Amino acid sequence: MTEISGHIWNGEDFDEGSIIIENRIVVDIMYGQPTSDENYTIIPGLVDGHTHVADAGLVLDGRYTLEELVAPPNGIKHRYLRNKSKDELISDMSDYATRLKMNGVSKFLDFREGGVEGCSMLRNASDDAIILGRPISNEFDPNEMESILKISDGIGVSSISDMDHSYIEKIADITHRSGKKLAIHVSERIREDIDFVLSLEPDLIIHMVQATKDDVRKCADADVPIVVCASSNRYFDMTPDIRMMIESGASVSIGTDNAMLSPSANIFDEFRTFNDILSTQGGSLIDAYRCLIRNGCKLLYREFPFKFQPGMDADITIIRSSPKDITKRDQVLDVRHLTPGYRGE
Repeated sequence: MTEISGHIWNGEDFDEGSIIIENRIVVDIMYGQPTSDENYTIIPGLVDGHTHVADAGLVLDGRYTLEELVAPPNGIKHRYLRNKSKDELISDMSDYATRLKMNGVSKFLDFREGGVEGCSMLRNASDDAIILGRPISNEFDPNEMESILKISDGIGVSSISDMDHSYIEKIADITHRSGKKLAIHVSERIREDIDFVLSLEPDLIIHMVQATKDDVRKCADADVPIVVCASSNRYFDMTPDIRMMIESGASVSIGTDNAMLSPSANIFDEFRTFNDILSTQGGSLIDAYRCLIRNGCKLLYREFPFKFQPGMDADITIIRSSPKDITKRDQVLDVRHLTPGYRGE
């Protein structure tokens, strides 16, 4: 049996108290004065809402535009992926996924390029990946799509500006019929047609940096969550209007985006950037935590209680720091991620 004391996430905010774990299960949560002087922050295992882990081995030697670096089919990233061996890519993805887990991430939603083979490589590399595959055919191929959907958890569309709309509509239709997830990069480089995007009935959309308040409100009304990738946006000299998104009623969560732009594999580094931007825009720290914890979980578990309850599997992230101090750039975080395999002994 293990007892951990500190600031415990209650679903919407933090309360002081202690949590008891035994035989991989949360046995009890006691709110009130902690039974220990240790200053831990105790939260559920996190969901990284958007990754591209295959480019983890790509070390950038300078600054590049969005088009130069990631635009399909011949951006630097895509040329890199074509030139790396299958074994090298699997090794890079496995290592990065392991480091994500060590830093508190239970699941990550990955846009996996490379068709069926790309999905298969990530499936071999990590059990924690929610794989959103991408077809490689220039025209809609139902056989390719069915093969991708058999091995993946859904489809990740690069952008409605990169593909013919009729092709995207066919992708959306077959994805929905399979019962799998559909995710789309939207309004990252330029503002895109949100009405067309929402007509595809995506489960989540990524970026929305160039979106208007009206675009975001339409997403909120349609109950389509938005994943913000603040660090990669900042790399490309763009700033998401996070406060506007939250105040418009959208469910906003956090993603680390391309591994080459997030080499630490640490979602708390991403959280710090997200909170810095939100704070500058007049938003609150607790709203940033709700995006990190509650809204991240909602991407996968719509009915999840977003707080600890007796009888739950012990999927817990513990940081030796207060919630406020986690945001400090000069603080090296001591993070432990207890998974359901943890016995509490």
